[in-house]
Amino acid sequence: MKTRLIFILCMAMSVITLGQEKKEYADQIKGVDVSPPRFTGVEKATRSLTDSKVESITDYMGKNVVYPGKAVESLTQGTAIVQFGISPTGKLTDFNMINSISPEIDEEVIRVLKTTEGMWMPGLNNGKPVAMQNEVSVIFKLSELDKYHGFDYLGKKYFTQGTEMMFKKQDPQKALKYYDKGIAILPNDVSLLLVRGLARYEVGDTKGAHRDWYRIKALGGVEGDAYLGDFGQMNGYAEFKRILNE
Repeated sequence: MKTRLIFILCMAMSVITLGQEKKEYADQIKGVDVSPPRFTGVEKATRSLTDSKVESITDYMGKNVVYPGKAVESLTQGTAIVQFGISPTGKLTDFNMINSISPEIDEEVIRVLKTTEGMWMPGLNNGKPVAMQNEVSVIFKLSELDKYHGFDYLGKKYFTQGTEMMFKKQDPQKALKYYDKGIAILPNDVSLLLVRGLARYEVGDTKGAHRDWYRIKALGGVEGDAYLGDFGQMNGYAEFKRILNE
C-alpha cells in the first residue's frame, strides 16, 4: 500500500543524571568534566569513538521507525518524546513517554529504541561512568493534513483557541482540549505548558499541573515575569512560580 505521509525525525537529547547522582551532578557541575552518553551505532566495536562516520541515533531511528498503520488511518500526528536511562554499563532502562501521541506510536518509538541496546557509551563524570537520562523526540506528520501549515502554525492556533476558552469564556475544561492538541505537536512549547498547567490547576488536576510546570523548569524555565499578564491572576500562577524557584 502506498504511504500517504511525511515522516520526520527530530532528535532532542537532554542529559540528566539519575537518582542520588542527580543532586551530586547539580552540585558539582561547575568545573566538572561531564560527557553525555553517546550512541555509537551497530559497528561500535570496530569504530573509533572520534570517528565522524559513526551512525547517529537520528539516522538509526530514521531507518527503522515505521509510522503505524492504525495511526495513519486515524490521522494521528504529533511529536512523541520518550525519556530513557543509560546505566554506567551502557544498558538502557526506564523508558518513559514524556509526550504520548497514541499507543501505537509510543510502542513503535520504544520498540526501535530498545533495538539500540548495546550501542551506547555511558555518560562520564570526570572520566567515571555514571547513570544519565536521555530524551529522543520523533515527529510524525501526515502530508495530507494542513499541507500549507506546519506544527508551529497549528500550535499557535490551538494556544489562541484555548486561551479564548480560558479567559473569555471562563471554561478551563474546554481550554484543556485545545492545549492538549497543541502540546501533542509542540510538547516543549513553554507557553502551552504554562497555560495547560493553569487550566489543569483550575479543574483540580494539581498533579498534572505540576508535571507541566516541572517540565518547563527542566527545559530552562522562563525569563522573569514575561507571562504575568492575565496569567498572574490565575489561582495556580503562584504555585507555578514556586516550582520554578525551588
